Amino acid sequence: MRSSVLRPLPSQVVVLRLSAKLEATRKIESLRNFELAFIDEFAVPGKRFNAAAFDAKVNEGNAKFQRAIADEKFTARRPALVDLKGQFDADAAHLRSKASRGKVTPALASEMKKDTNKIYDHALGR
Repeated sequence: MRSSVLRPLPSQVVVLRLSAKLEATRKIESLRNFELAFIDEFAVPGKRFNAAAFDAKVNEGNAKFQRAIADEKFTARRPALVDLKGQFDADAAHLRSKASRGKVTPALASEMKKDTNKIYDHALGR
C-alpha cells in the first residue's frame, strides 16, 4: 500500500495566502489604530502631561509591536513591522518632549496623524 500525502488543492493554497495577507493587514491596521489613539490621547494642547500614564501607554505599544513582530510568520514582513515600531518609538519620544514642556499645538497633532497614516499606508502597499 502506497502512503499518500495530502496536498492542498490550488484553490486552497490561494485561500490560505489570502487569509495570511488579511491577517497581516488586520495586524498592521490594529497597530495604526493604537498609534492614532495614542496621539489623540497625548497630543492635546493645554492638557497637563501625565508621565505615568504616558509611560504605561508607551509600554503597552511596545508590547503590541513586539508581539506582532514575534508572531509574524513571514520573515519578509518583519522588517516593515520593525520599521513601524521604530517610528512609534520616535513619535513617542517627540511627543514626550513636546507634551512635557507644554509645547503641543493642534498643528503638531494633525501633522503626526498625517505622517502616521502615510507610513502605515506605505507599509500596507497603498
